[in-house]
Amino acid sequence: MIRKLLVITPIGAAACLIAGWTLFGSAATTNRDRARSPRSGPPEWGIYQIYGSRDYGERLAAAAAPLASRPQYVMFYRDLTRPFPDLPIDTIHEMGATPIVSLELWIWHLRRDRTYLDQILAGRFDRLLKKWAADAKEDGRRVLLRFGFEMNGDWFSWSQEPAKFVAAWRRAHGLFEEVGATNVEWVWAPNHVSCPDVPGNVLYDYYPGDDFVDWVGVDGYNWGSDHDEWHTWQTFDEIFGDVLDELQRRYPKKPVMIAEFGSVTDGSGKRAEWIRDAFRQIERRPQVRAAVWFNFDKRREGEHNWRIDATPESLAAFNATFAAPRAPGSGSPREAAGKAGSAD
Repeated sequence: MIRKLLVITPIGAAACLIAGWTLFGSAATTNRDRARSPRSGPPEWGIYQIYGSRDYGERLAAAAAPLASRPQYVMFYRDLTRPFPDLPIDTIHEMGATPIVSLELWIWHLRRDRTYLDQILAGRFDRLLKKWAADAKEDGRRVLLRFGFEMNGDWFSWSQEPAKFVAAWRRAHGLFEEVGATNVEWVWAPNHVSCPDVPGNVLYDYYPGDDFVDWVGVDGYNWGSDHDEWHTWQTFDEIFGDVLDELQRRYPKKPVMIAEFGSVTDGSGKRAEWIRDAFRQIERRPQVRAAVWFNFDKRREGEHNWRIDATPESLAAFNATFAAPRAPGSGSPREAAGKAGSAD
C-alpha cells in the first residue's frame, strides 16, 4: 500500500555484457499499434536497478548475475532536472533488455512541493521534455516512459489532483508527439489502491485517455504483518486481483504491466511461495504482459529488503518461474504484438 519515498544515491552507468546470455537489440516499435492481442506465452519480466553514476553496468550485471535468465525490462528513476538518460539506456539495451524510465514529477534536490503539476501546465518544463523527446527520437530504440507513477498515493506531491494530472500528462505527451518520438511508449501506473481512498482520489480518474496511453500498469507490494499497523500479509491476488479485473474491463485493448511489485521475507519460505503463486496468478491473466520486480534493499529507509536474492528460497522460486529460461518463439509479448500488428 503506502510506499516510502526512494532516496536516490549515486550508482552508475556503463555498458555491460552478461556472459552466457543471448544478447539482441531492441528494435524501435510503433507504440500506437502495440499489444492488441493477449500474450500467448509466459509473461515478460524485469527488475528495478537504481541508477546514479558511471558504474551502472557493473551494478546491473551484479544484480542480474544470480538470475537464471536476463530480464526483458530494467527500470530506473529520474526527475525533472536530469537530461535524457542515454548512459543507462545504452547499458540496458546492450544487455538485451528494454529500459523503463520512471519519471518523478518534482526536483530531487529542491523542495518537493505541490507546484510541479502547475509548473508543467505553465510550460516551465517544455524545453526539458522536448529535449528528452528529441534525444529519444535520435536514439531510435524502444523505451518505456512511466510518467508520474503512483499518482493516486499521497506520498507523492503530484497526487490528489486528477484533472490537473491528466492535463499535465497530455501536455507532455503532446510535446513528444510534436517531436515525433514514436519509439517512446507511455506507461500509466497508479498504486493498486488510492491513498487517501476518497471520492476525489479515484485511481481511474487519473487516466489520460486511450489516445495518450500505451500501457496500463499498477504497483503493489506485500508489506507483511510487521511493517506497521496498516499492513498485513497479503497474497498477490488480494493485492492485485480486483484492480487487474477492472483494468481489463475498462481498457481491454491495452497491455497491462505489473509495474512494481515485491514481497517481504519472513524467514520461513512464505515469500518463495508468494512468488510462485504470483507467477501462477499472472499466467492465468493473459492481458498481463509484463511484471517488474522492485529489486532493491530499502532497509536503510525503514522498509524491507525487496531484493530477489534476499533469501536463497526466494531466488530459487523466482528462477523457477519468472526468470526460467525460455526457448525462442515461446510467445513473448513482443512476438504477440508483432502478430497482432500483422493481422490488422
